[in-house]
Amino acid sequence: MTRNRPRKVAVLTAVTAVTAVTVLTAVLSCSGGGGGFPAIDGWSQTGEVRVFDADNLWEYINGAAELFVAYDVQTCETADLSSGDVVVALDLYEMGTPLNAFGILSRERAGDRVTVSGATDAMVSAPYLALLVKGSTYAKVNVLEGELTAETGRAMLEALASELPGEAVLPAEFDLLPVDGKVAGSEGFQREGYLGLTELADCIHAEYAGDGGETWEGFAMLAHDRPSAEAMWNALASEWDAVDHGGNQVLFREIPYRGFVGVMRTEQGIFGASGAADQADLFNRLDVIVH
Repeated sequence: MTRNRPRKVAVLTAVTAVTAVTVLTAVLSCSGGGGGFPAIDGWSQTGEVRVFDADNLWEYINGAAELFVAYDVQTCETADLSSGDVVVALDLYEMGTPLNAFGILSRERAGDRVTVSGATDAMVSAPYLALLVKGSTYAKVNVLEGELTAETGRAMLEALASELPGEAVLPAEFDLLPVDGKVAGSEGFQREGYLGLTELADCIHAEYAGDGGETWEGFAMLAHDRPSAEAMWNALASEWDAVDHGGNQVLFREIPYRGFVGVMRTEQGIFGASGAADQADLFNRLDVIVH
């Protein structure tokens, strides 16, 4: 579920008072400090709620904790729920910001996307997994006993979404990417190593329709402020080749087996395109992302 907003600058301020209030509200609403673990219609909680943070999350999910820590996980609350002969573990990850929560979902996508009112995005991978994101909360349902059908999974996520705080919209940062040609539901956020390149960090991205039914990825690099954006550009300029395109400098490089990737800098930020067959193809894709 998305909502249109004007495109904004890809230079982000540090944590604002609004963000701080959002995080506090989410923690109080979904943790032991507030109304307790959410009650899910049709499901009964069995056992106690366990709470983890970035320092000890590895005790619960082992090496998988590294991904969550990279996205600034604040807390993880987990409890077992039962309905009939099905028992699941419901994990609620408070990620601090909607972008971080959506980023985790985009990294762990599995199964089929389902429509859940009150959720930013949701999917069910029957019979063992269901995922949901709303606001700064990422919810993960792992089946422990029995099987979860597509319908029971969607119904559970629907009930859960109604109990979670936050807005059911794409994070505002995605307004930087043009809507025309964008493949719905393809958005993602990668903290580091986007396209397998260490120099591409904090990238929002989405697929765009190309010729002959093919798709390609456009992206924007996020920075906390303009000096940070300048440092990002200079770091790329020191490693990538440069060429002029319509009076604008394009930095580019070739990725083995994946084609050309390139970036342009505008007043709104640093934008890029990938998977191009050659420079001409790259320029065409950049024009789509920048304009």
